Amino acid sequence: MSHQPAAHLSGAQYPQEPTRINFKALISIGLAWAFDAMDFSILTFVLIDIMKDYHVPLTLAAAVSSATTFARLGGGLFGGLLGDYWGRKMSLVVSILWFTVFEFLTGFSIGFSLLFLVRILYGIGMGAMYANGTPMLMEMMPAKWRGLASGLMQSGFSFGYIFAAIIYRNWYGNLGWHSMFFIACIPAFLVAIYIWMQLPESPRWKAERDERKKNSIPISELFGNGNTWSTLHAAIISIVAFSVTFPINTFYATLLKEHGHFGASVIADTIILLNVAGIIGNILGGYISDLIGRKTTIVVSAIGTLACSFVFGYITSDVIRDVFTFLIGLFSIGGVWAAIPTYIAEHFETGVRSTGQGTTYHFGAALGGAVVPLIVSSMAASVGGLAHAMTYSVAVASVLMIVFTLMWRESKGSQL
Repeated sequence: MSHQPAAHLSGAQYPQEPTRINFKALISIGLAWAFDAMDFSILTFVLIDIMKDYHVPLTLAAAVSSATTFARLGGGLFGGLLGDYWGRKMSLVVSILWFTVFEFLTGFSIGFSLLFLVRILYGIGMGAMYANGTPMLMEMMPAKWRGLASGLMQSGFSFGYIFAAIIYRNWYGNLGWHSMFFIACIPAFLVAIYIWMQLPESPRWKAERDERKKNSIPISELFGNGNTWSTLHAAIISIVAFSVTFPINTFYATLLKEHGHFGASVIADTIILLNVAGIIGNILGGYISDLIGRKTTIVVSAIGTLACSFVFGYITSDVIRDVFTFLIGLFSIGGVWAAIPTYIAEHFETGVRSTGQGTTYHFGAALGGAVVPLIVSSMAASVGGLAHAMTYSVAVASVLMIVFTLMWRESKGSQL
């Protein structure tokens, strides 16, 4: 993969140390991703409610989350195209407002078919948000701090899961599951307003805008000029990374409720512990990736995930459950994902970065994040239950993560 120098670059535009604008971008885009993840994660807490209210089996209830994740691919593609053509900032704000509207409408779903449709439309906005927010942040951060920024942003997903757990713990019992979606849509709307008013456009995108043909289609460049393997590898890494974590994100609360017979407080506390560990792992992993590289950070984290993947069979033992919930959160939700945003961004040049990152990341979401959970739920009965299915899928995905990460060059220090 080649990196062409951008036009009109200056030290003022690209400082070596973080500036106030960099911090504003990190906080606001990180929060946008956190609230996006919060809205997405609430669904995992109410799968059993969906099954009961709409009289559908677990596989069909889980298909709502999978359909949302498939829709993220379309959002990542079209949102990325808009971001490369129209600019990161405008596309980011529009995508946040889009998923906020359909998050609100989720609460009005009076039937399973309507719920299914609304969550598909929500997924389009979720995909577009990541396709623009991540490249914008990576382009605005100094190179030597990009890994840490990547980890901090990615920790937003864990924060979002924690926020969802807090909403579930405090309001589910009194307000019911529909009202949780009304509450969840408010913070993202406020962040969209803040980004519009406080953040500038990505200076890297602006600097190269005049060098590109305004009517060019970025997606055609993903498989030209020697970029084919870069694009394919980014997609493969995304598929495997989602395969590592999404069985956990999708089914852990259900496993605790259905097989552990735990109440809302224990379920919420366990999910919070998992994601606190994920936050620590993301921040630590992002920092370490700036020191030892993206590849080593991902490989070591995948090995740690593999070693802890047996935890799902021991959820009734409080000590084992809590210790290894923390560890698997540290390594999988944290370490494996800490370097992914910058690692994928470093696969692509500026003119195709939103399209490339949005498309490959959400292609991974569609297959690893949507198909793998369906496989897990489908094979649960034949392998001894959901706990065994989760263990096998996470373990296999961890091994594949190690193999495919070793097939790519180190990208630490790449100039975006």
